[in-house]
Amino acid sequence: MVSVNPIRNAGLAAVLLLSGCASLSNFAPGLAGSSEDMTEVSAPAVIDTPALAPAAIAEGGAPLPQQSYSITGEKIPYQPAPNPYLSGQAPVPPQAVADFRAAQALLDAEQYRDARIAFRQMTRDYPDLSGPWVKLGEIADKRDYPDKAEEAYRNAVEVNPNNINAYLALALHLRQKGSFAAAQQAYIDVLTLWKDCPPAHLNLAVLYDLYLNRPELAQPHYEAYDFLTGGDNPEVNNWLVEVRRRTGIETSFIDQPPALPEPVEATPVAAEQAAEPAPESSDKG
Repeated sequence: MVSVNPIRNAGLAAVLLLSGCASLSNFAPGLAGSSEDMTEVSAPAVIDTPALAPAAIAEGGAPLPQQSYSITGEKIPYQPAPNPYLSGQAPVPPQAVADFRAAQALLDAEQYRDARIAFRQMTRDYPDLSGPWVKLGEIADKRDYPDKAEEAYRNAVEVNPNNINAYLALALHLRQKGSFAAAQQAYIDVLTLWKDCPPAHLNLAVLYDLYLNRPELAQPHYEAYDFLTGGDNPEVNNWLVEVRRRTGIETSFIDQPPALPEPVEATPVAAEQAAEPAPESSDKG
């Protein structure tokens, strides 16, 4: 087990809870509703930028974002790939939205049996929607039925292989029941689908760091999260400093500037020739 102080230990464990699916956006992205987690990351508008370098692959097998540079050594603004779950999704029928909100209200009121019945009915009425399966997994977890929870999360992934939230919920479930290798694979599956998913990088880093004692595997994903979020989480910044101290790896996995050619110094002979005045030209008639 990684040697960490109790405060850091508690902080890292809390991060793993950030993968919980708690908002209506897990069912139908774009609908109004508050989100209590980090699983929905809005994709920026696509703009034309110079071609980016291919993503690096971390030792554990998960893709990493990569900072690109121009031929003159200037950073090219990184453009994250869009969340596949938020792009190209068919419109959700209004009645399905109403049914989901009603079922969610039951879940919020901790009426788990009625909420389960409501979401289960939705899986029959709307078999192409994966969100109700994610909620059924959440309810099964709350009621301490781990096998049913895992089955529901896997059904969500089967219904919609692009549902990032379903993968994150599955990974959290697997981690909580001690299936660390399976949780690792679930996070790798998320990042293979969408390498620019900040919570997947962060939770995979914590899994490697706190549970698998592999700080050298955690470091690239702490860096990826820091890179994708603009370094706006001081706590994660501190963890990254601490993990670098333990690994001794100071070179960035994400940002590797190209080696620019050294300026060529003029030799003494060349310098003397450059200093001599140019011969005057003469015209002979």
